[in-house]
Amino acid sequence: MERSAQAVESQANSSEKRLHSDRGYRRSTRSFDKDTATAIVSDHAVELEKSADRRVRRKVDLFLIPVMWVGYGLVYYDKAILGSAVLFGMTEDLDLRVVDRSKDPPTASTDRLSWATSMFYFGMLAGLYPLTFLLQRFTMGRVLGGIVILWGLVAMLTAAVTSWQGLFVQRFFLGFVESIMPTAFMCIIASYYTQKEQALRQSWWFSATGGWTIIGGALNYGFAQITGGSLKRWQYIYLLAGALTVIYGGICFLIPNSAVSAWFLTPEERVIAVERLRKGQTGVRCQKLKSSQLREALLDPKIWIVSFMMAGAENTRRGRLPQDDAERDAFAFRDLTDKENPYFRYVL
Repeated sequence: MERSAQAVESQANSSEKRLHSDRGYRRSTRSFDKDTATAIVSDHAVELEKSADRRVRRKVDLFLIPVMWVGYGLVYYDKAILGSAVLFGMTEDLDLRVVDRSKDPPTASTDRLSWATSMFYFGMLAGLYPLTFLLQRFTMGRVLGGIVILWGLVAMLTAAVTSWQGLFVQRFFLGFVESIMPTAFMCIIASYYTQKEQALRQSWWFSATGGWTIIGGALNYGFAQITGGSLKRWQYIYLLAGALTVIYGGICFLIPNSAVSAWFLTPEERVIAVERLRKGQTGVRCQKLKSSQLREALLDPKIWIVSFMMAGAENTRRGRLPQDDAERDAFAFRDLTDKENPYFRYVL
């Protein structure tokens, strides 16, 4: 154990010299062909003490998990507040509900609201690949921080939308910039945790969907009490969501590129963090897209199995939708005073 501690300390000292020399810095951090782990560890594995392994893992948990939990909570809240905005009058303000009075009795269509929801996912589909490339190619904290701030600004601009056409455009670009978040978090988990540890950590940040359901409900209750002001209640919701996201974007700049440059770890702890991943042979972070790895992923049956599972789960979850205008109208709340709506009991 003493020998392993000395080996870790020796690697930490040598890595500090390489990283602080101009030549070593260019070779270790600006080479996209090699994994960044080569900057601080040798070619030979070091046996780690269990206590050191647990200490570093706990330190990584305390920094990364809360940051990701808040971030994914904002993602969920941002997607969910469209439904809240409908309750606070967006449907009428932006003409998302069209009444056909030529029929007897008159019927109402909420197709525009449905398309507004869909535009978010069209934008997410369009943004996923280019933003993922930027995330993989350049410094993670800078890319993520800049895009998250842009996401917050786009969310705040919802308050300036005055028509359903404008809402379609806003929702598309909101989905575009927001698409980076799940990918970024999966990359972060893979860069700091062993394969055995990853599933639990993924579930921790994903649990924000439940936590922010509670937080969002409490915030919406507060917005329901607003009776004055120059803005509509749904506009205040988006202004708050966007402002919180911009603040979070500033925090994202603090996320290090990998364990190699993790500022919240000591030099010795960085070596331990990298050595922890050596046995899994997953690497830490390589900033070059390799065609061989892409080919391997496309030919991996597990990728396709998971894809079909997710498609089936989404179709099942969304399979029972209103079939006609009359049934769709039952879901369209005018505001929180619409207690005659048969679905009102599910709101609060």
